[in-house]
Amino acid sequence: MQDLAKKFENLTIQSDFIFKKVMSRKRICIHLLEELLQIKIADINYLEAEKSLEPDYTSRGIRLDIIVEDDKNTHYNLEMQVKNNKNPHTKAFVLPKRSRYYQALLDIDLLQQGQEYDLLPPTYVIFICVFDFLIMSTPLKSVALKIWSWSFKMKQPPCC
Repeated sequence: MQDLAKKFENLTIQSDFIFKKVMSRKRICIHLLEELLQIKIADINYLEAEKSLEPDYTSRGIRLDIIVEDDKNTHYNLEMQVKNNKNPHTKAFVLPKRSRYYQALLDIDLLQQGQEYDLLPPTYVIFICVFDFLIMSTPLKSVALKIWSWSFKMKQPPCC
């Protein structure tokens, strides 16, 4: 029993379990989204935690951490990212294309057959990174997380 208590004692927000528990608190999740995106959100609905999307049996599937929808029908996917992985063959960082792929799969279920494309609601895929994703050559302080948000409304990621 003491080993289990020790394991929980060492968990941080970077832990998948703790991240999902913290983000499942509506007040905290709303506050984080408002601060990150500089918007006001009246309310959110949790669509799913840890949703798996597999568009086809031959396609690469994904597992989304937290998916919420606000009172204006804007959809948000929140992801905790603790590693800045590279493709072993090309040595390129995978997060930019991974975020693009997540965005595409997140949109799959948002339109029904025959609906017009302009009915597609705004969506945000937000990776909370514990590393300097933008490679700005600034040291990462333990209390500061670099955050990059991909959105079709944004032309480029925010600097710093």
